[in-house]
Amino acid sequence: MLCPVCRSGSIKVLDSRESRDGGAIRRRRACLDCNHRFTTYERIETTPPIVLKRGGGKQAFDRNKIRAGLQRVCHKRPVDDEQIEALIGAVELWAATRGEREIRAEEIADRITRLLRPLDLVAYVRYLASHGVYHNVDEFVHLLGQMEKAAHTSPEGQRTLFEIDARGQIQLSAPSRLFVEAEDEADSGDRSAAAAVPDSEVS
Repeated sequence: MLCPVCRSGSIKVLDSRESRDGGAIRRRRACLDCNHRFTTYERIETTPPIVLKRGGGKQAFDRNKIRAGLQRVCHKRPVDDEQIEALIGAVELWAATRGEREIRAEEIADRITRLLRPLDLVAYVRYLASHGVYHNVDEFVHLLGQMEKAAHTSPEGQRTLFEIDARGQIQLSAPSRLFVEAEDEADSGDRSAAAAVPDSEVS
C-alpha cells in the first residue's frame, strides 16, 4: 500500500481493531517517510447489484458516492467516520445479499434513512430533504412535528435545520434552504446557518 500523500511504500500499521459492527477491520497506518497518518478498512468483498437511477440510467454501486452524501448531512453532527463506514457496509451487504442483479436507487435511499435515523435525527432530516423525498414544506413540517425529542442545537452549539419555539412546537429554520440540491448544500450550508443566527446569539 502506498502513502496517499507522498506515494511512498514504507507504511507502518500503528493499530488494528474490529469495527463497531464487526463487518470490517480498521487499521491506523503511518508513512515512515512523510509521517502522514491515515486509516484503512479491511472488509469482505461483495458484489452489489447494478443501481437503477431515477432517470432510467444504470450505474455500479458506488460506496464513495454514498459516503460523500452521508458526510454532507452529518456535517457538524456527532456521527464519526467509523459510524458512517459501518452504515455504508451494512447497506452494501444488504444490497449484495438480496439475490437480485439490479436495485432501484430509491430502495438504497430508503435503506440509508432507516439506518441513519437511529444515529442522528438532524442528519436523517437533512438526508430526506436533500434527496427530495418531501415535495412541499407543509409535508416536511408534519414530519418535524412528530419529532418530540428533537434538540434545539447540536452538541457543538450550531443551529440545526429546525428549532423549538416558546410553546415547545418544532418549527422549520429557513425552510427554503431545506430543498436545495445536495451539491449546493455542501457549498453554502455553513453560510446559511450563520445567517440564520441572530446577532444576540453570536456573542
